[in-house]
Amino acid sequence: MEIKNVSQANNFSLFCWNIANPSITRAGRQAEWLRKRPEDIMVLTETKQSEGCIFLERYFQAYGYNVVFPKPEKKEFGVIIVSKHPLGSSSFSDYVDFLRSRVASTKLSLSSDELEIIGIYVPSRDSSHEKIDKKKRFLKSLSNALETAPRPSRRIFCGDLNVLEPNHVPHYPFFEEWEYDFYCNLAKYQLKDAFRHLHPSIQEYSWVGRTGDGYRYDHCF
Repeated sequence: MEIKNVSQANNFSLFCWNIANPSITRAGRQAEWLRKRPEDIMVLTETKQSEGCIFLERYFQAYGYNVVFPKPEKKEFGVIIVSKHPLGSSSFSDYVDFLRSRVASTKLSLSSDELEIIGIYVPSRDSSHEKIDKKKRFLKSLSNALETAPRPSRRIFCGDLNVLEPNHVPHYPFFEEWEYDFYCNLAKYQLKDAFRHLHPSIQEYSWVGRTGDGYRYDHCF
């Protein structure tokens, strides 16, 4: 595989996917499928310091890709960023003071500027106080990081955010205002929902539950 500077490419593309902490067998199948994809960058969420995820890291490194994988602690989850292009360092994740492993950040050199890429895996929750508090604290930490970290002129903020847009169809009463507020407040940081920008009225889903209900949890801003 040829590693090149993005300035040499006519187009730049990114693919975001929740890989669900695969077993090593499933990770092997995922790796083969992912390597055939045309995107320049792949942001893989719901990773762990597990055999399957470490296999994916080493697999792509062996094929010449650049990989960013902040290792999560024991039972925690994280994000892997895989790139066909050289990557630089980003300090964004240093500004996240809670569950930092759920954030992977890096920078890509463009012809005249830099592009910061931030991959996120927000905790899911049920109705328990513990999980509600965990998700609230993480979203607050992300918001604080967006407020205080150096702001590049170009930034992609993406991943499995486990939040829905306020006018999501169907509407689920389970979600609360603080979750919708996080989605809406991203606009303050010049972050725009790319899918909704391109498709103002289409209803699509990135995850479907056992009951057949669809949710657009995965976003790229």
